[in-house]
Amino acid sequence: MQRIAGPGHVDNRFSEGNPNIGQQATMVTAAFMNSVQEEIARACELAGIALDPDNNEQLYAAILAIAVGAAGAGGGAVPTTRTVTGAGLATGGGDLAADRVITVAKASAAEVLAGVNDTKAVTPLALQGGAGGRLLAGIGYVTIFGFIIQWGTYSVGANSSVSVTFPTTFPTMCVHADVAGGRLDYGAQDNNPVVSGKSASGMTVFNATDGVGVTGTYLAIGY
Repeated sequence: MQRIAGPGHVDNRFSEGNPNIGQQATMVTAAFMNSVQEEIARACELAGIALDPDNNEQLYAAILAIAVGAAGAGGGAVPTTRTVTGAGLATGGGDLAADRVITVAKASAAEVLAGVNDTKAVTPLALQGGAGGRLLAGIGYVTIFGFIIQWGTYSVGANSSVSVTFPTTFPTMCVHADVAGGRLDYGAQDNNPVVSGKSASGMTVFNATDGVGVTGTYLAIGY
């Protein structure tokens, strides 16, 4: 294919000319018309259509035939008997005679938490739900696939105990709990707070220091 390049063209485009400025109209050259003719004729011939001087719809027929051939059973087309089917986590598909759907099933939060289904994909939302609840605050907890870490603060008077309730109850048990905090005291009898008891829902903090209460933080681990 070529653009018009005959005398009077303007940037290879046709011009009607302008006598006022001495611009001549574009001359249609044989080279240009032969190029257009062969482009059109070639499309018809490649589509298997014999040129017919009395038929002015052959270019349309050629375009339609080429399009159908590319999608159906024409020359060079992908056969409709070719199949696209799922594998791995993907299911569905079929031959190309109709629209097909490939599906990837997604796991629910409960399935992520159970951790036994190996046939579904895990989305970020399901992962967060399956990992478990969380409370990200000064007194809070985080669940990681059933493993729970909890934290918070306590305040206990001198030579006394205090009960601390966890932000959430461990479904099974509290495996470990510990505290930090107290005061700098070298008296042999003035020991800093310790965890004197624990359960799934809370713990007891005992403070052996004389004359003053203390505050601090705690960390509890369980499932």
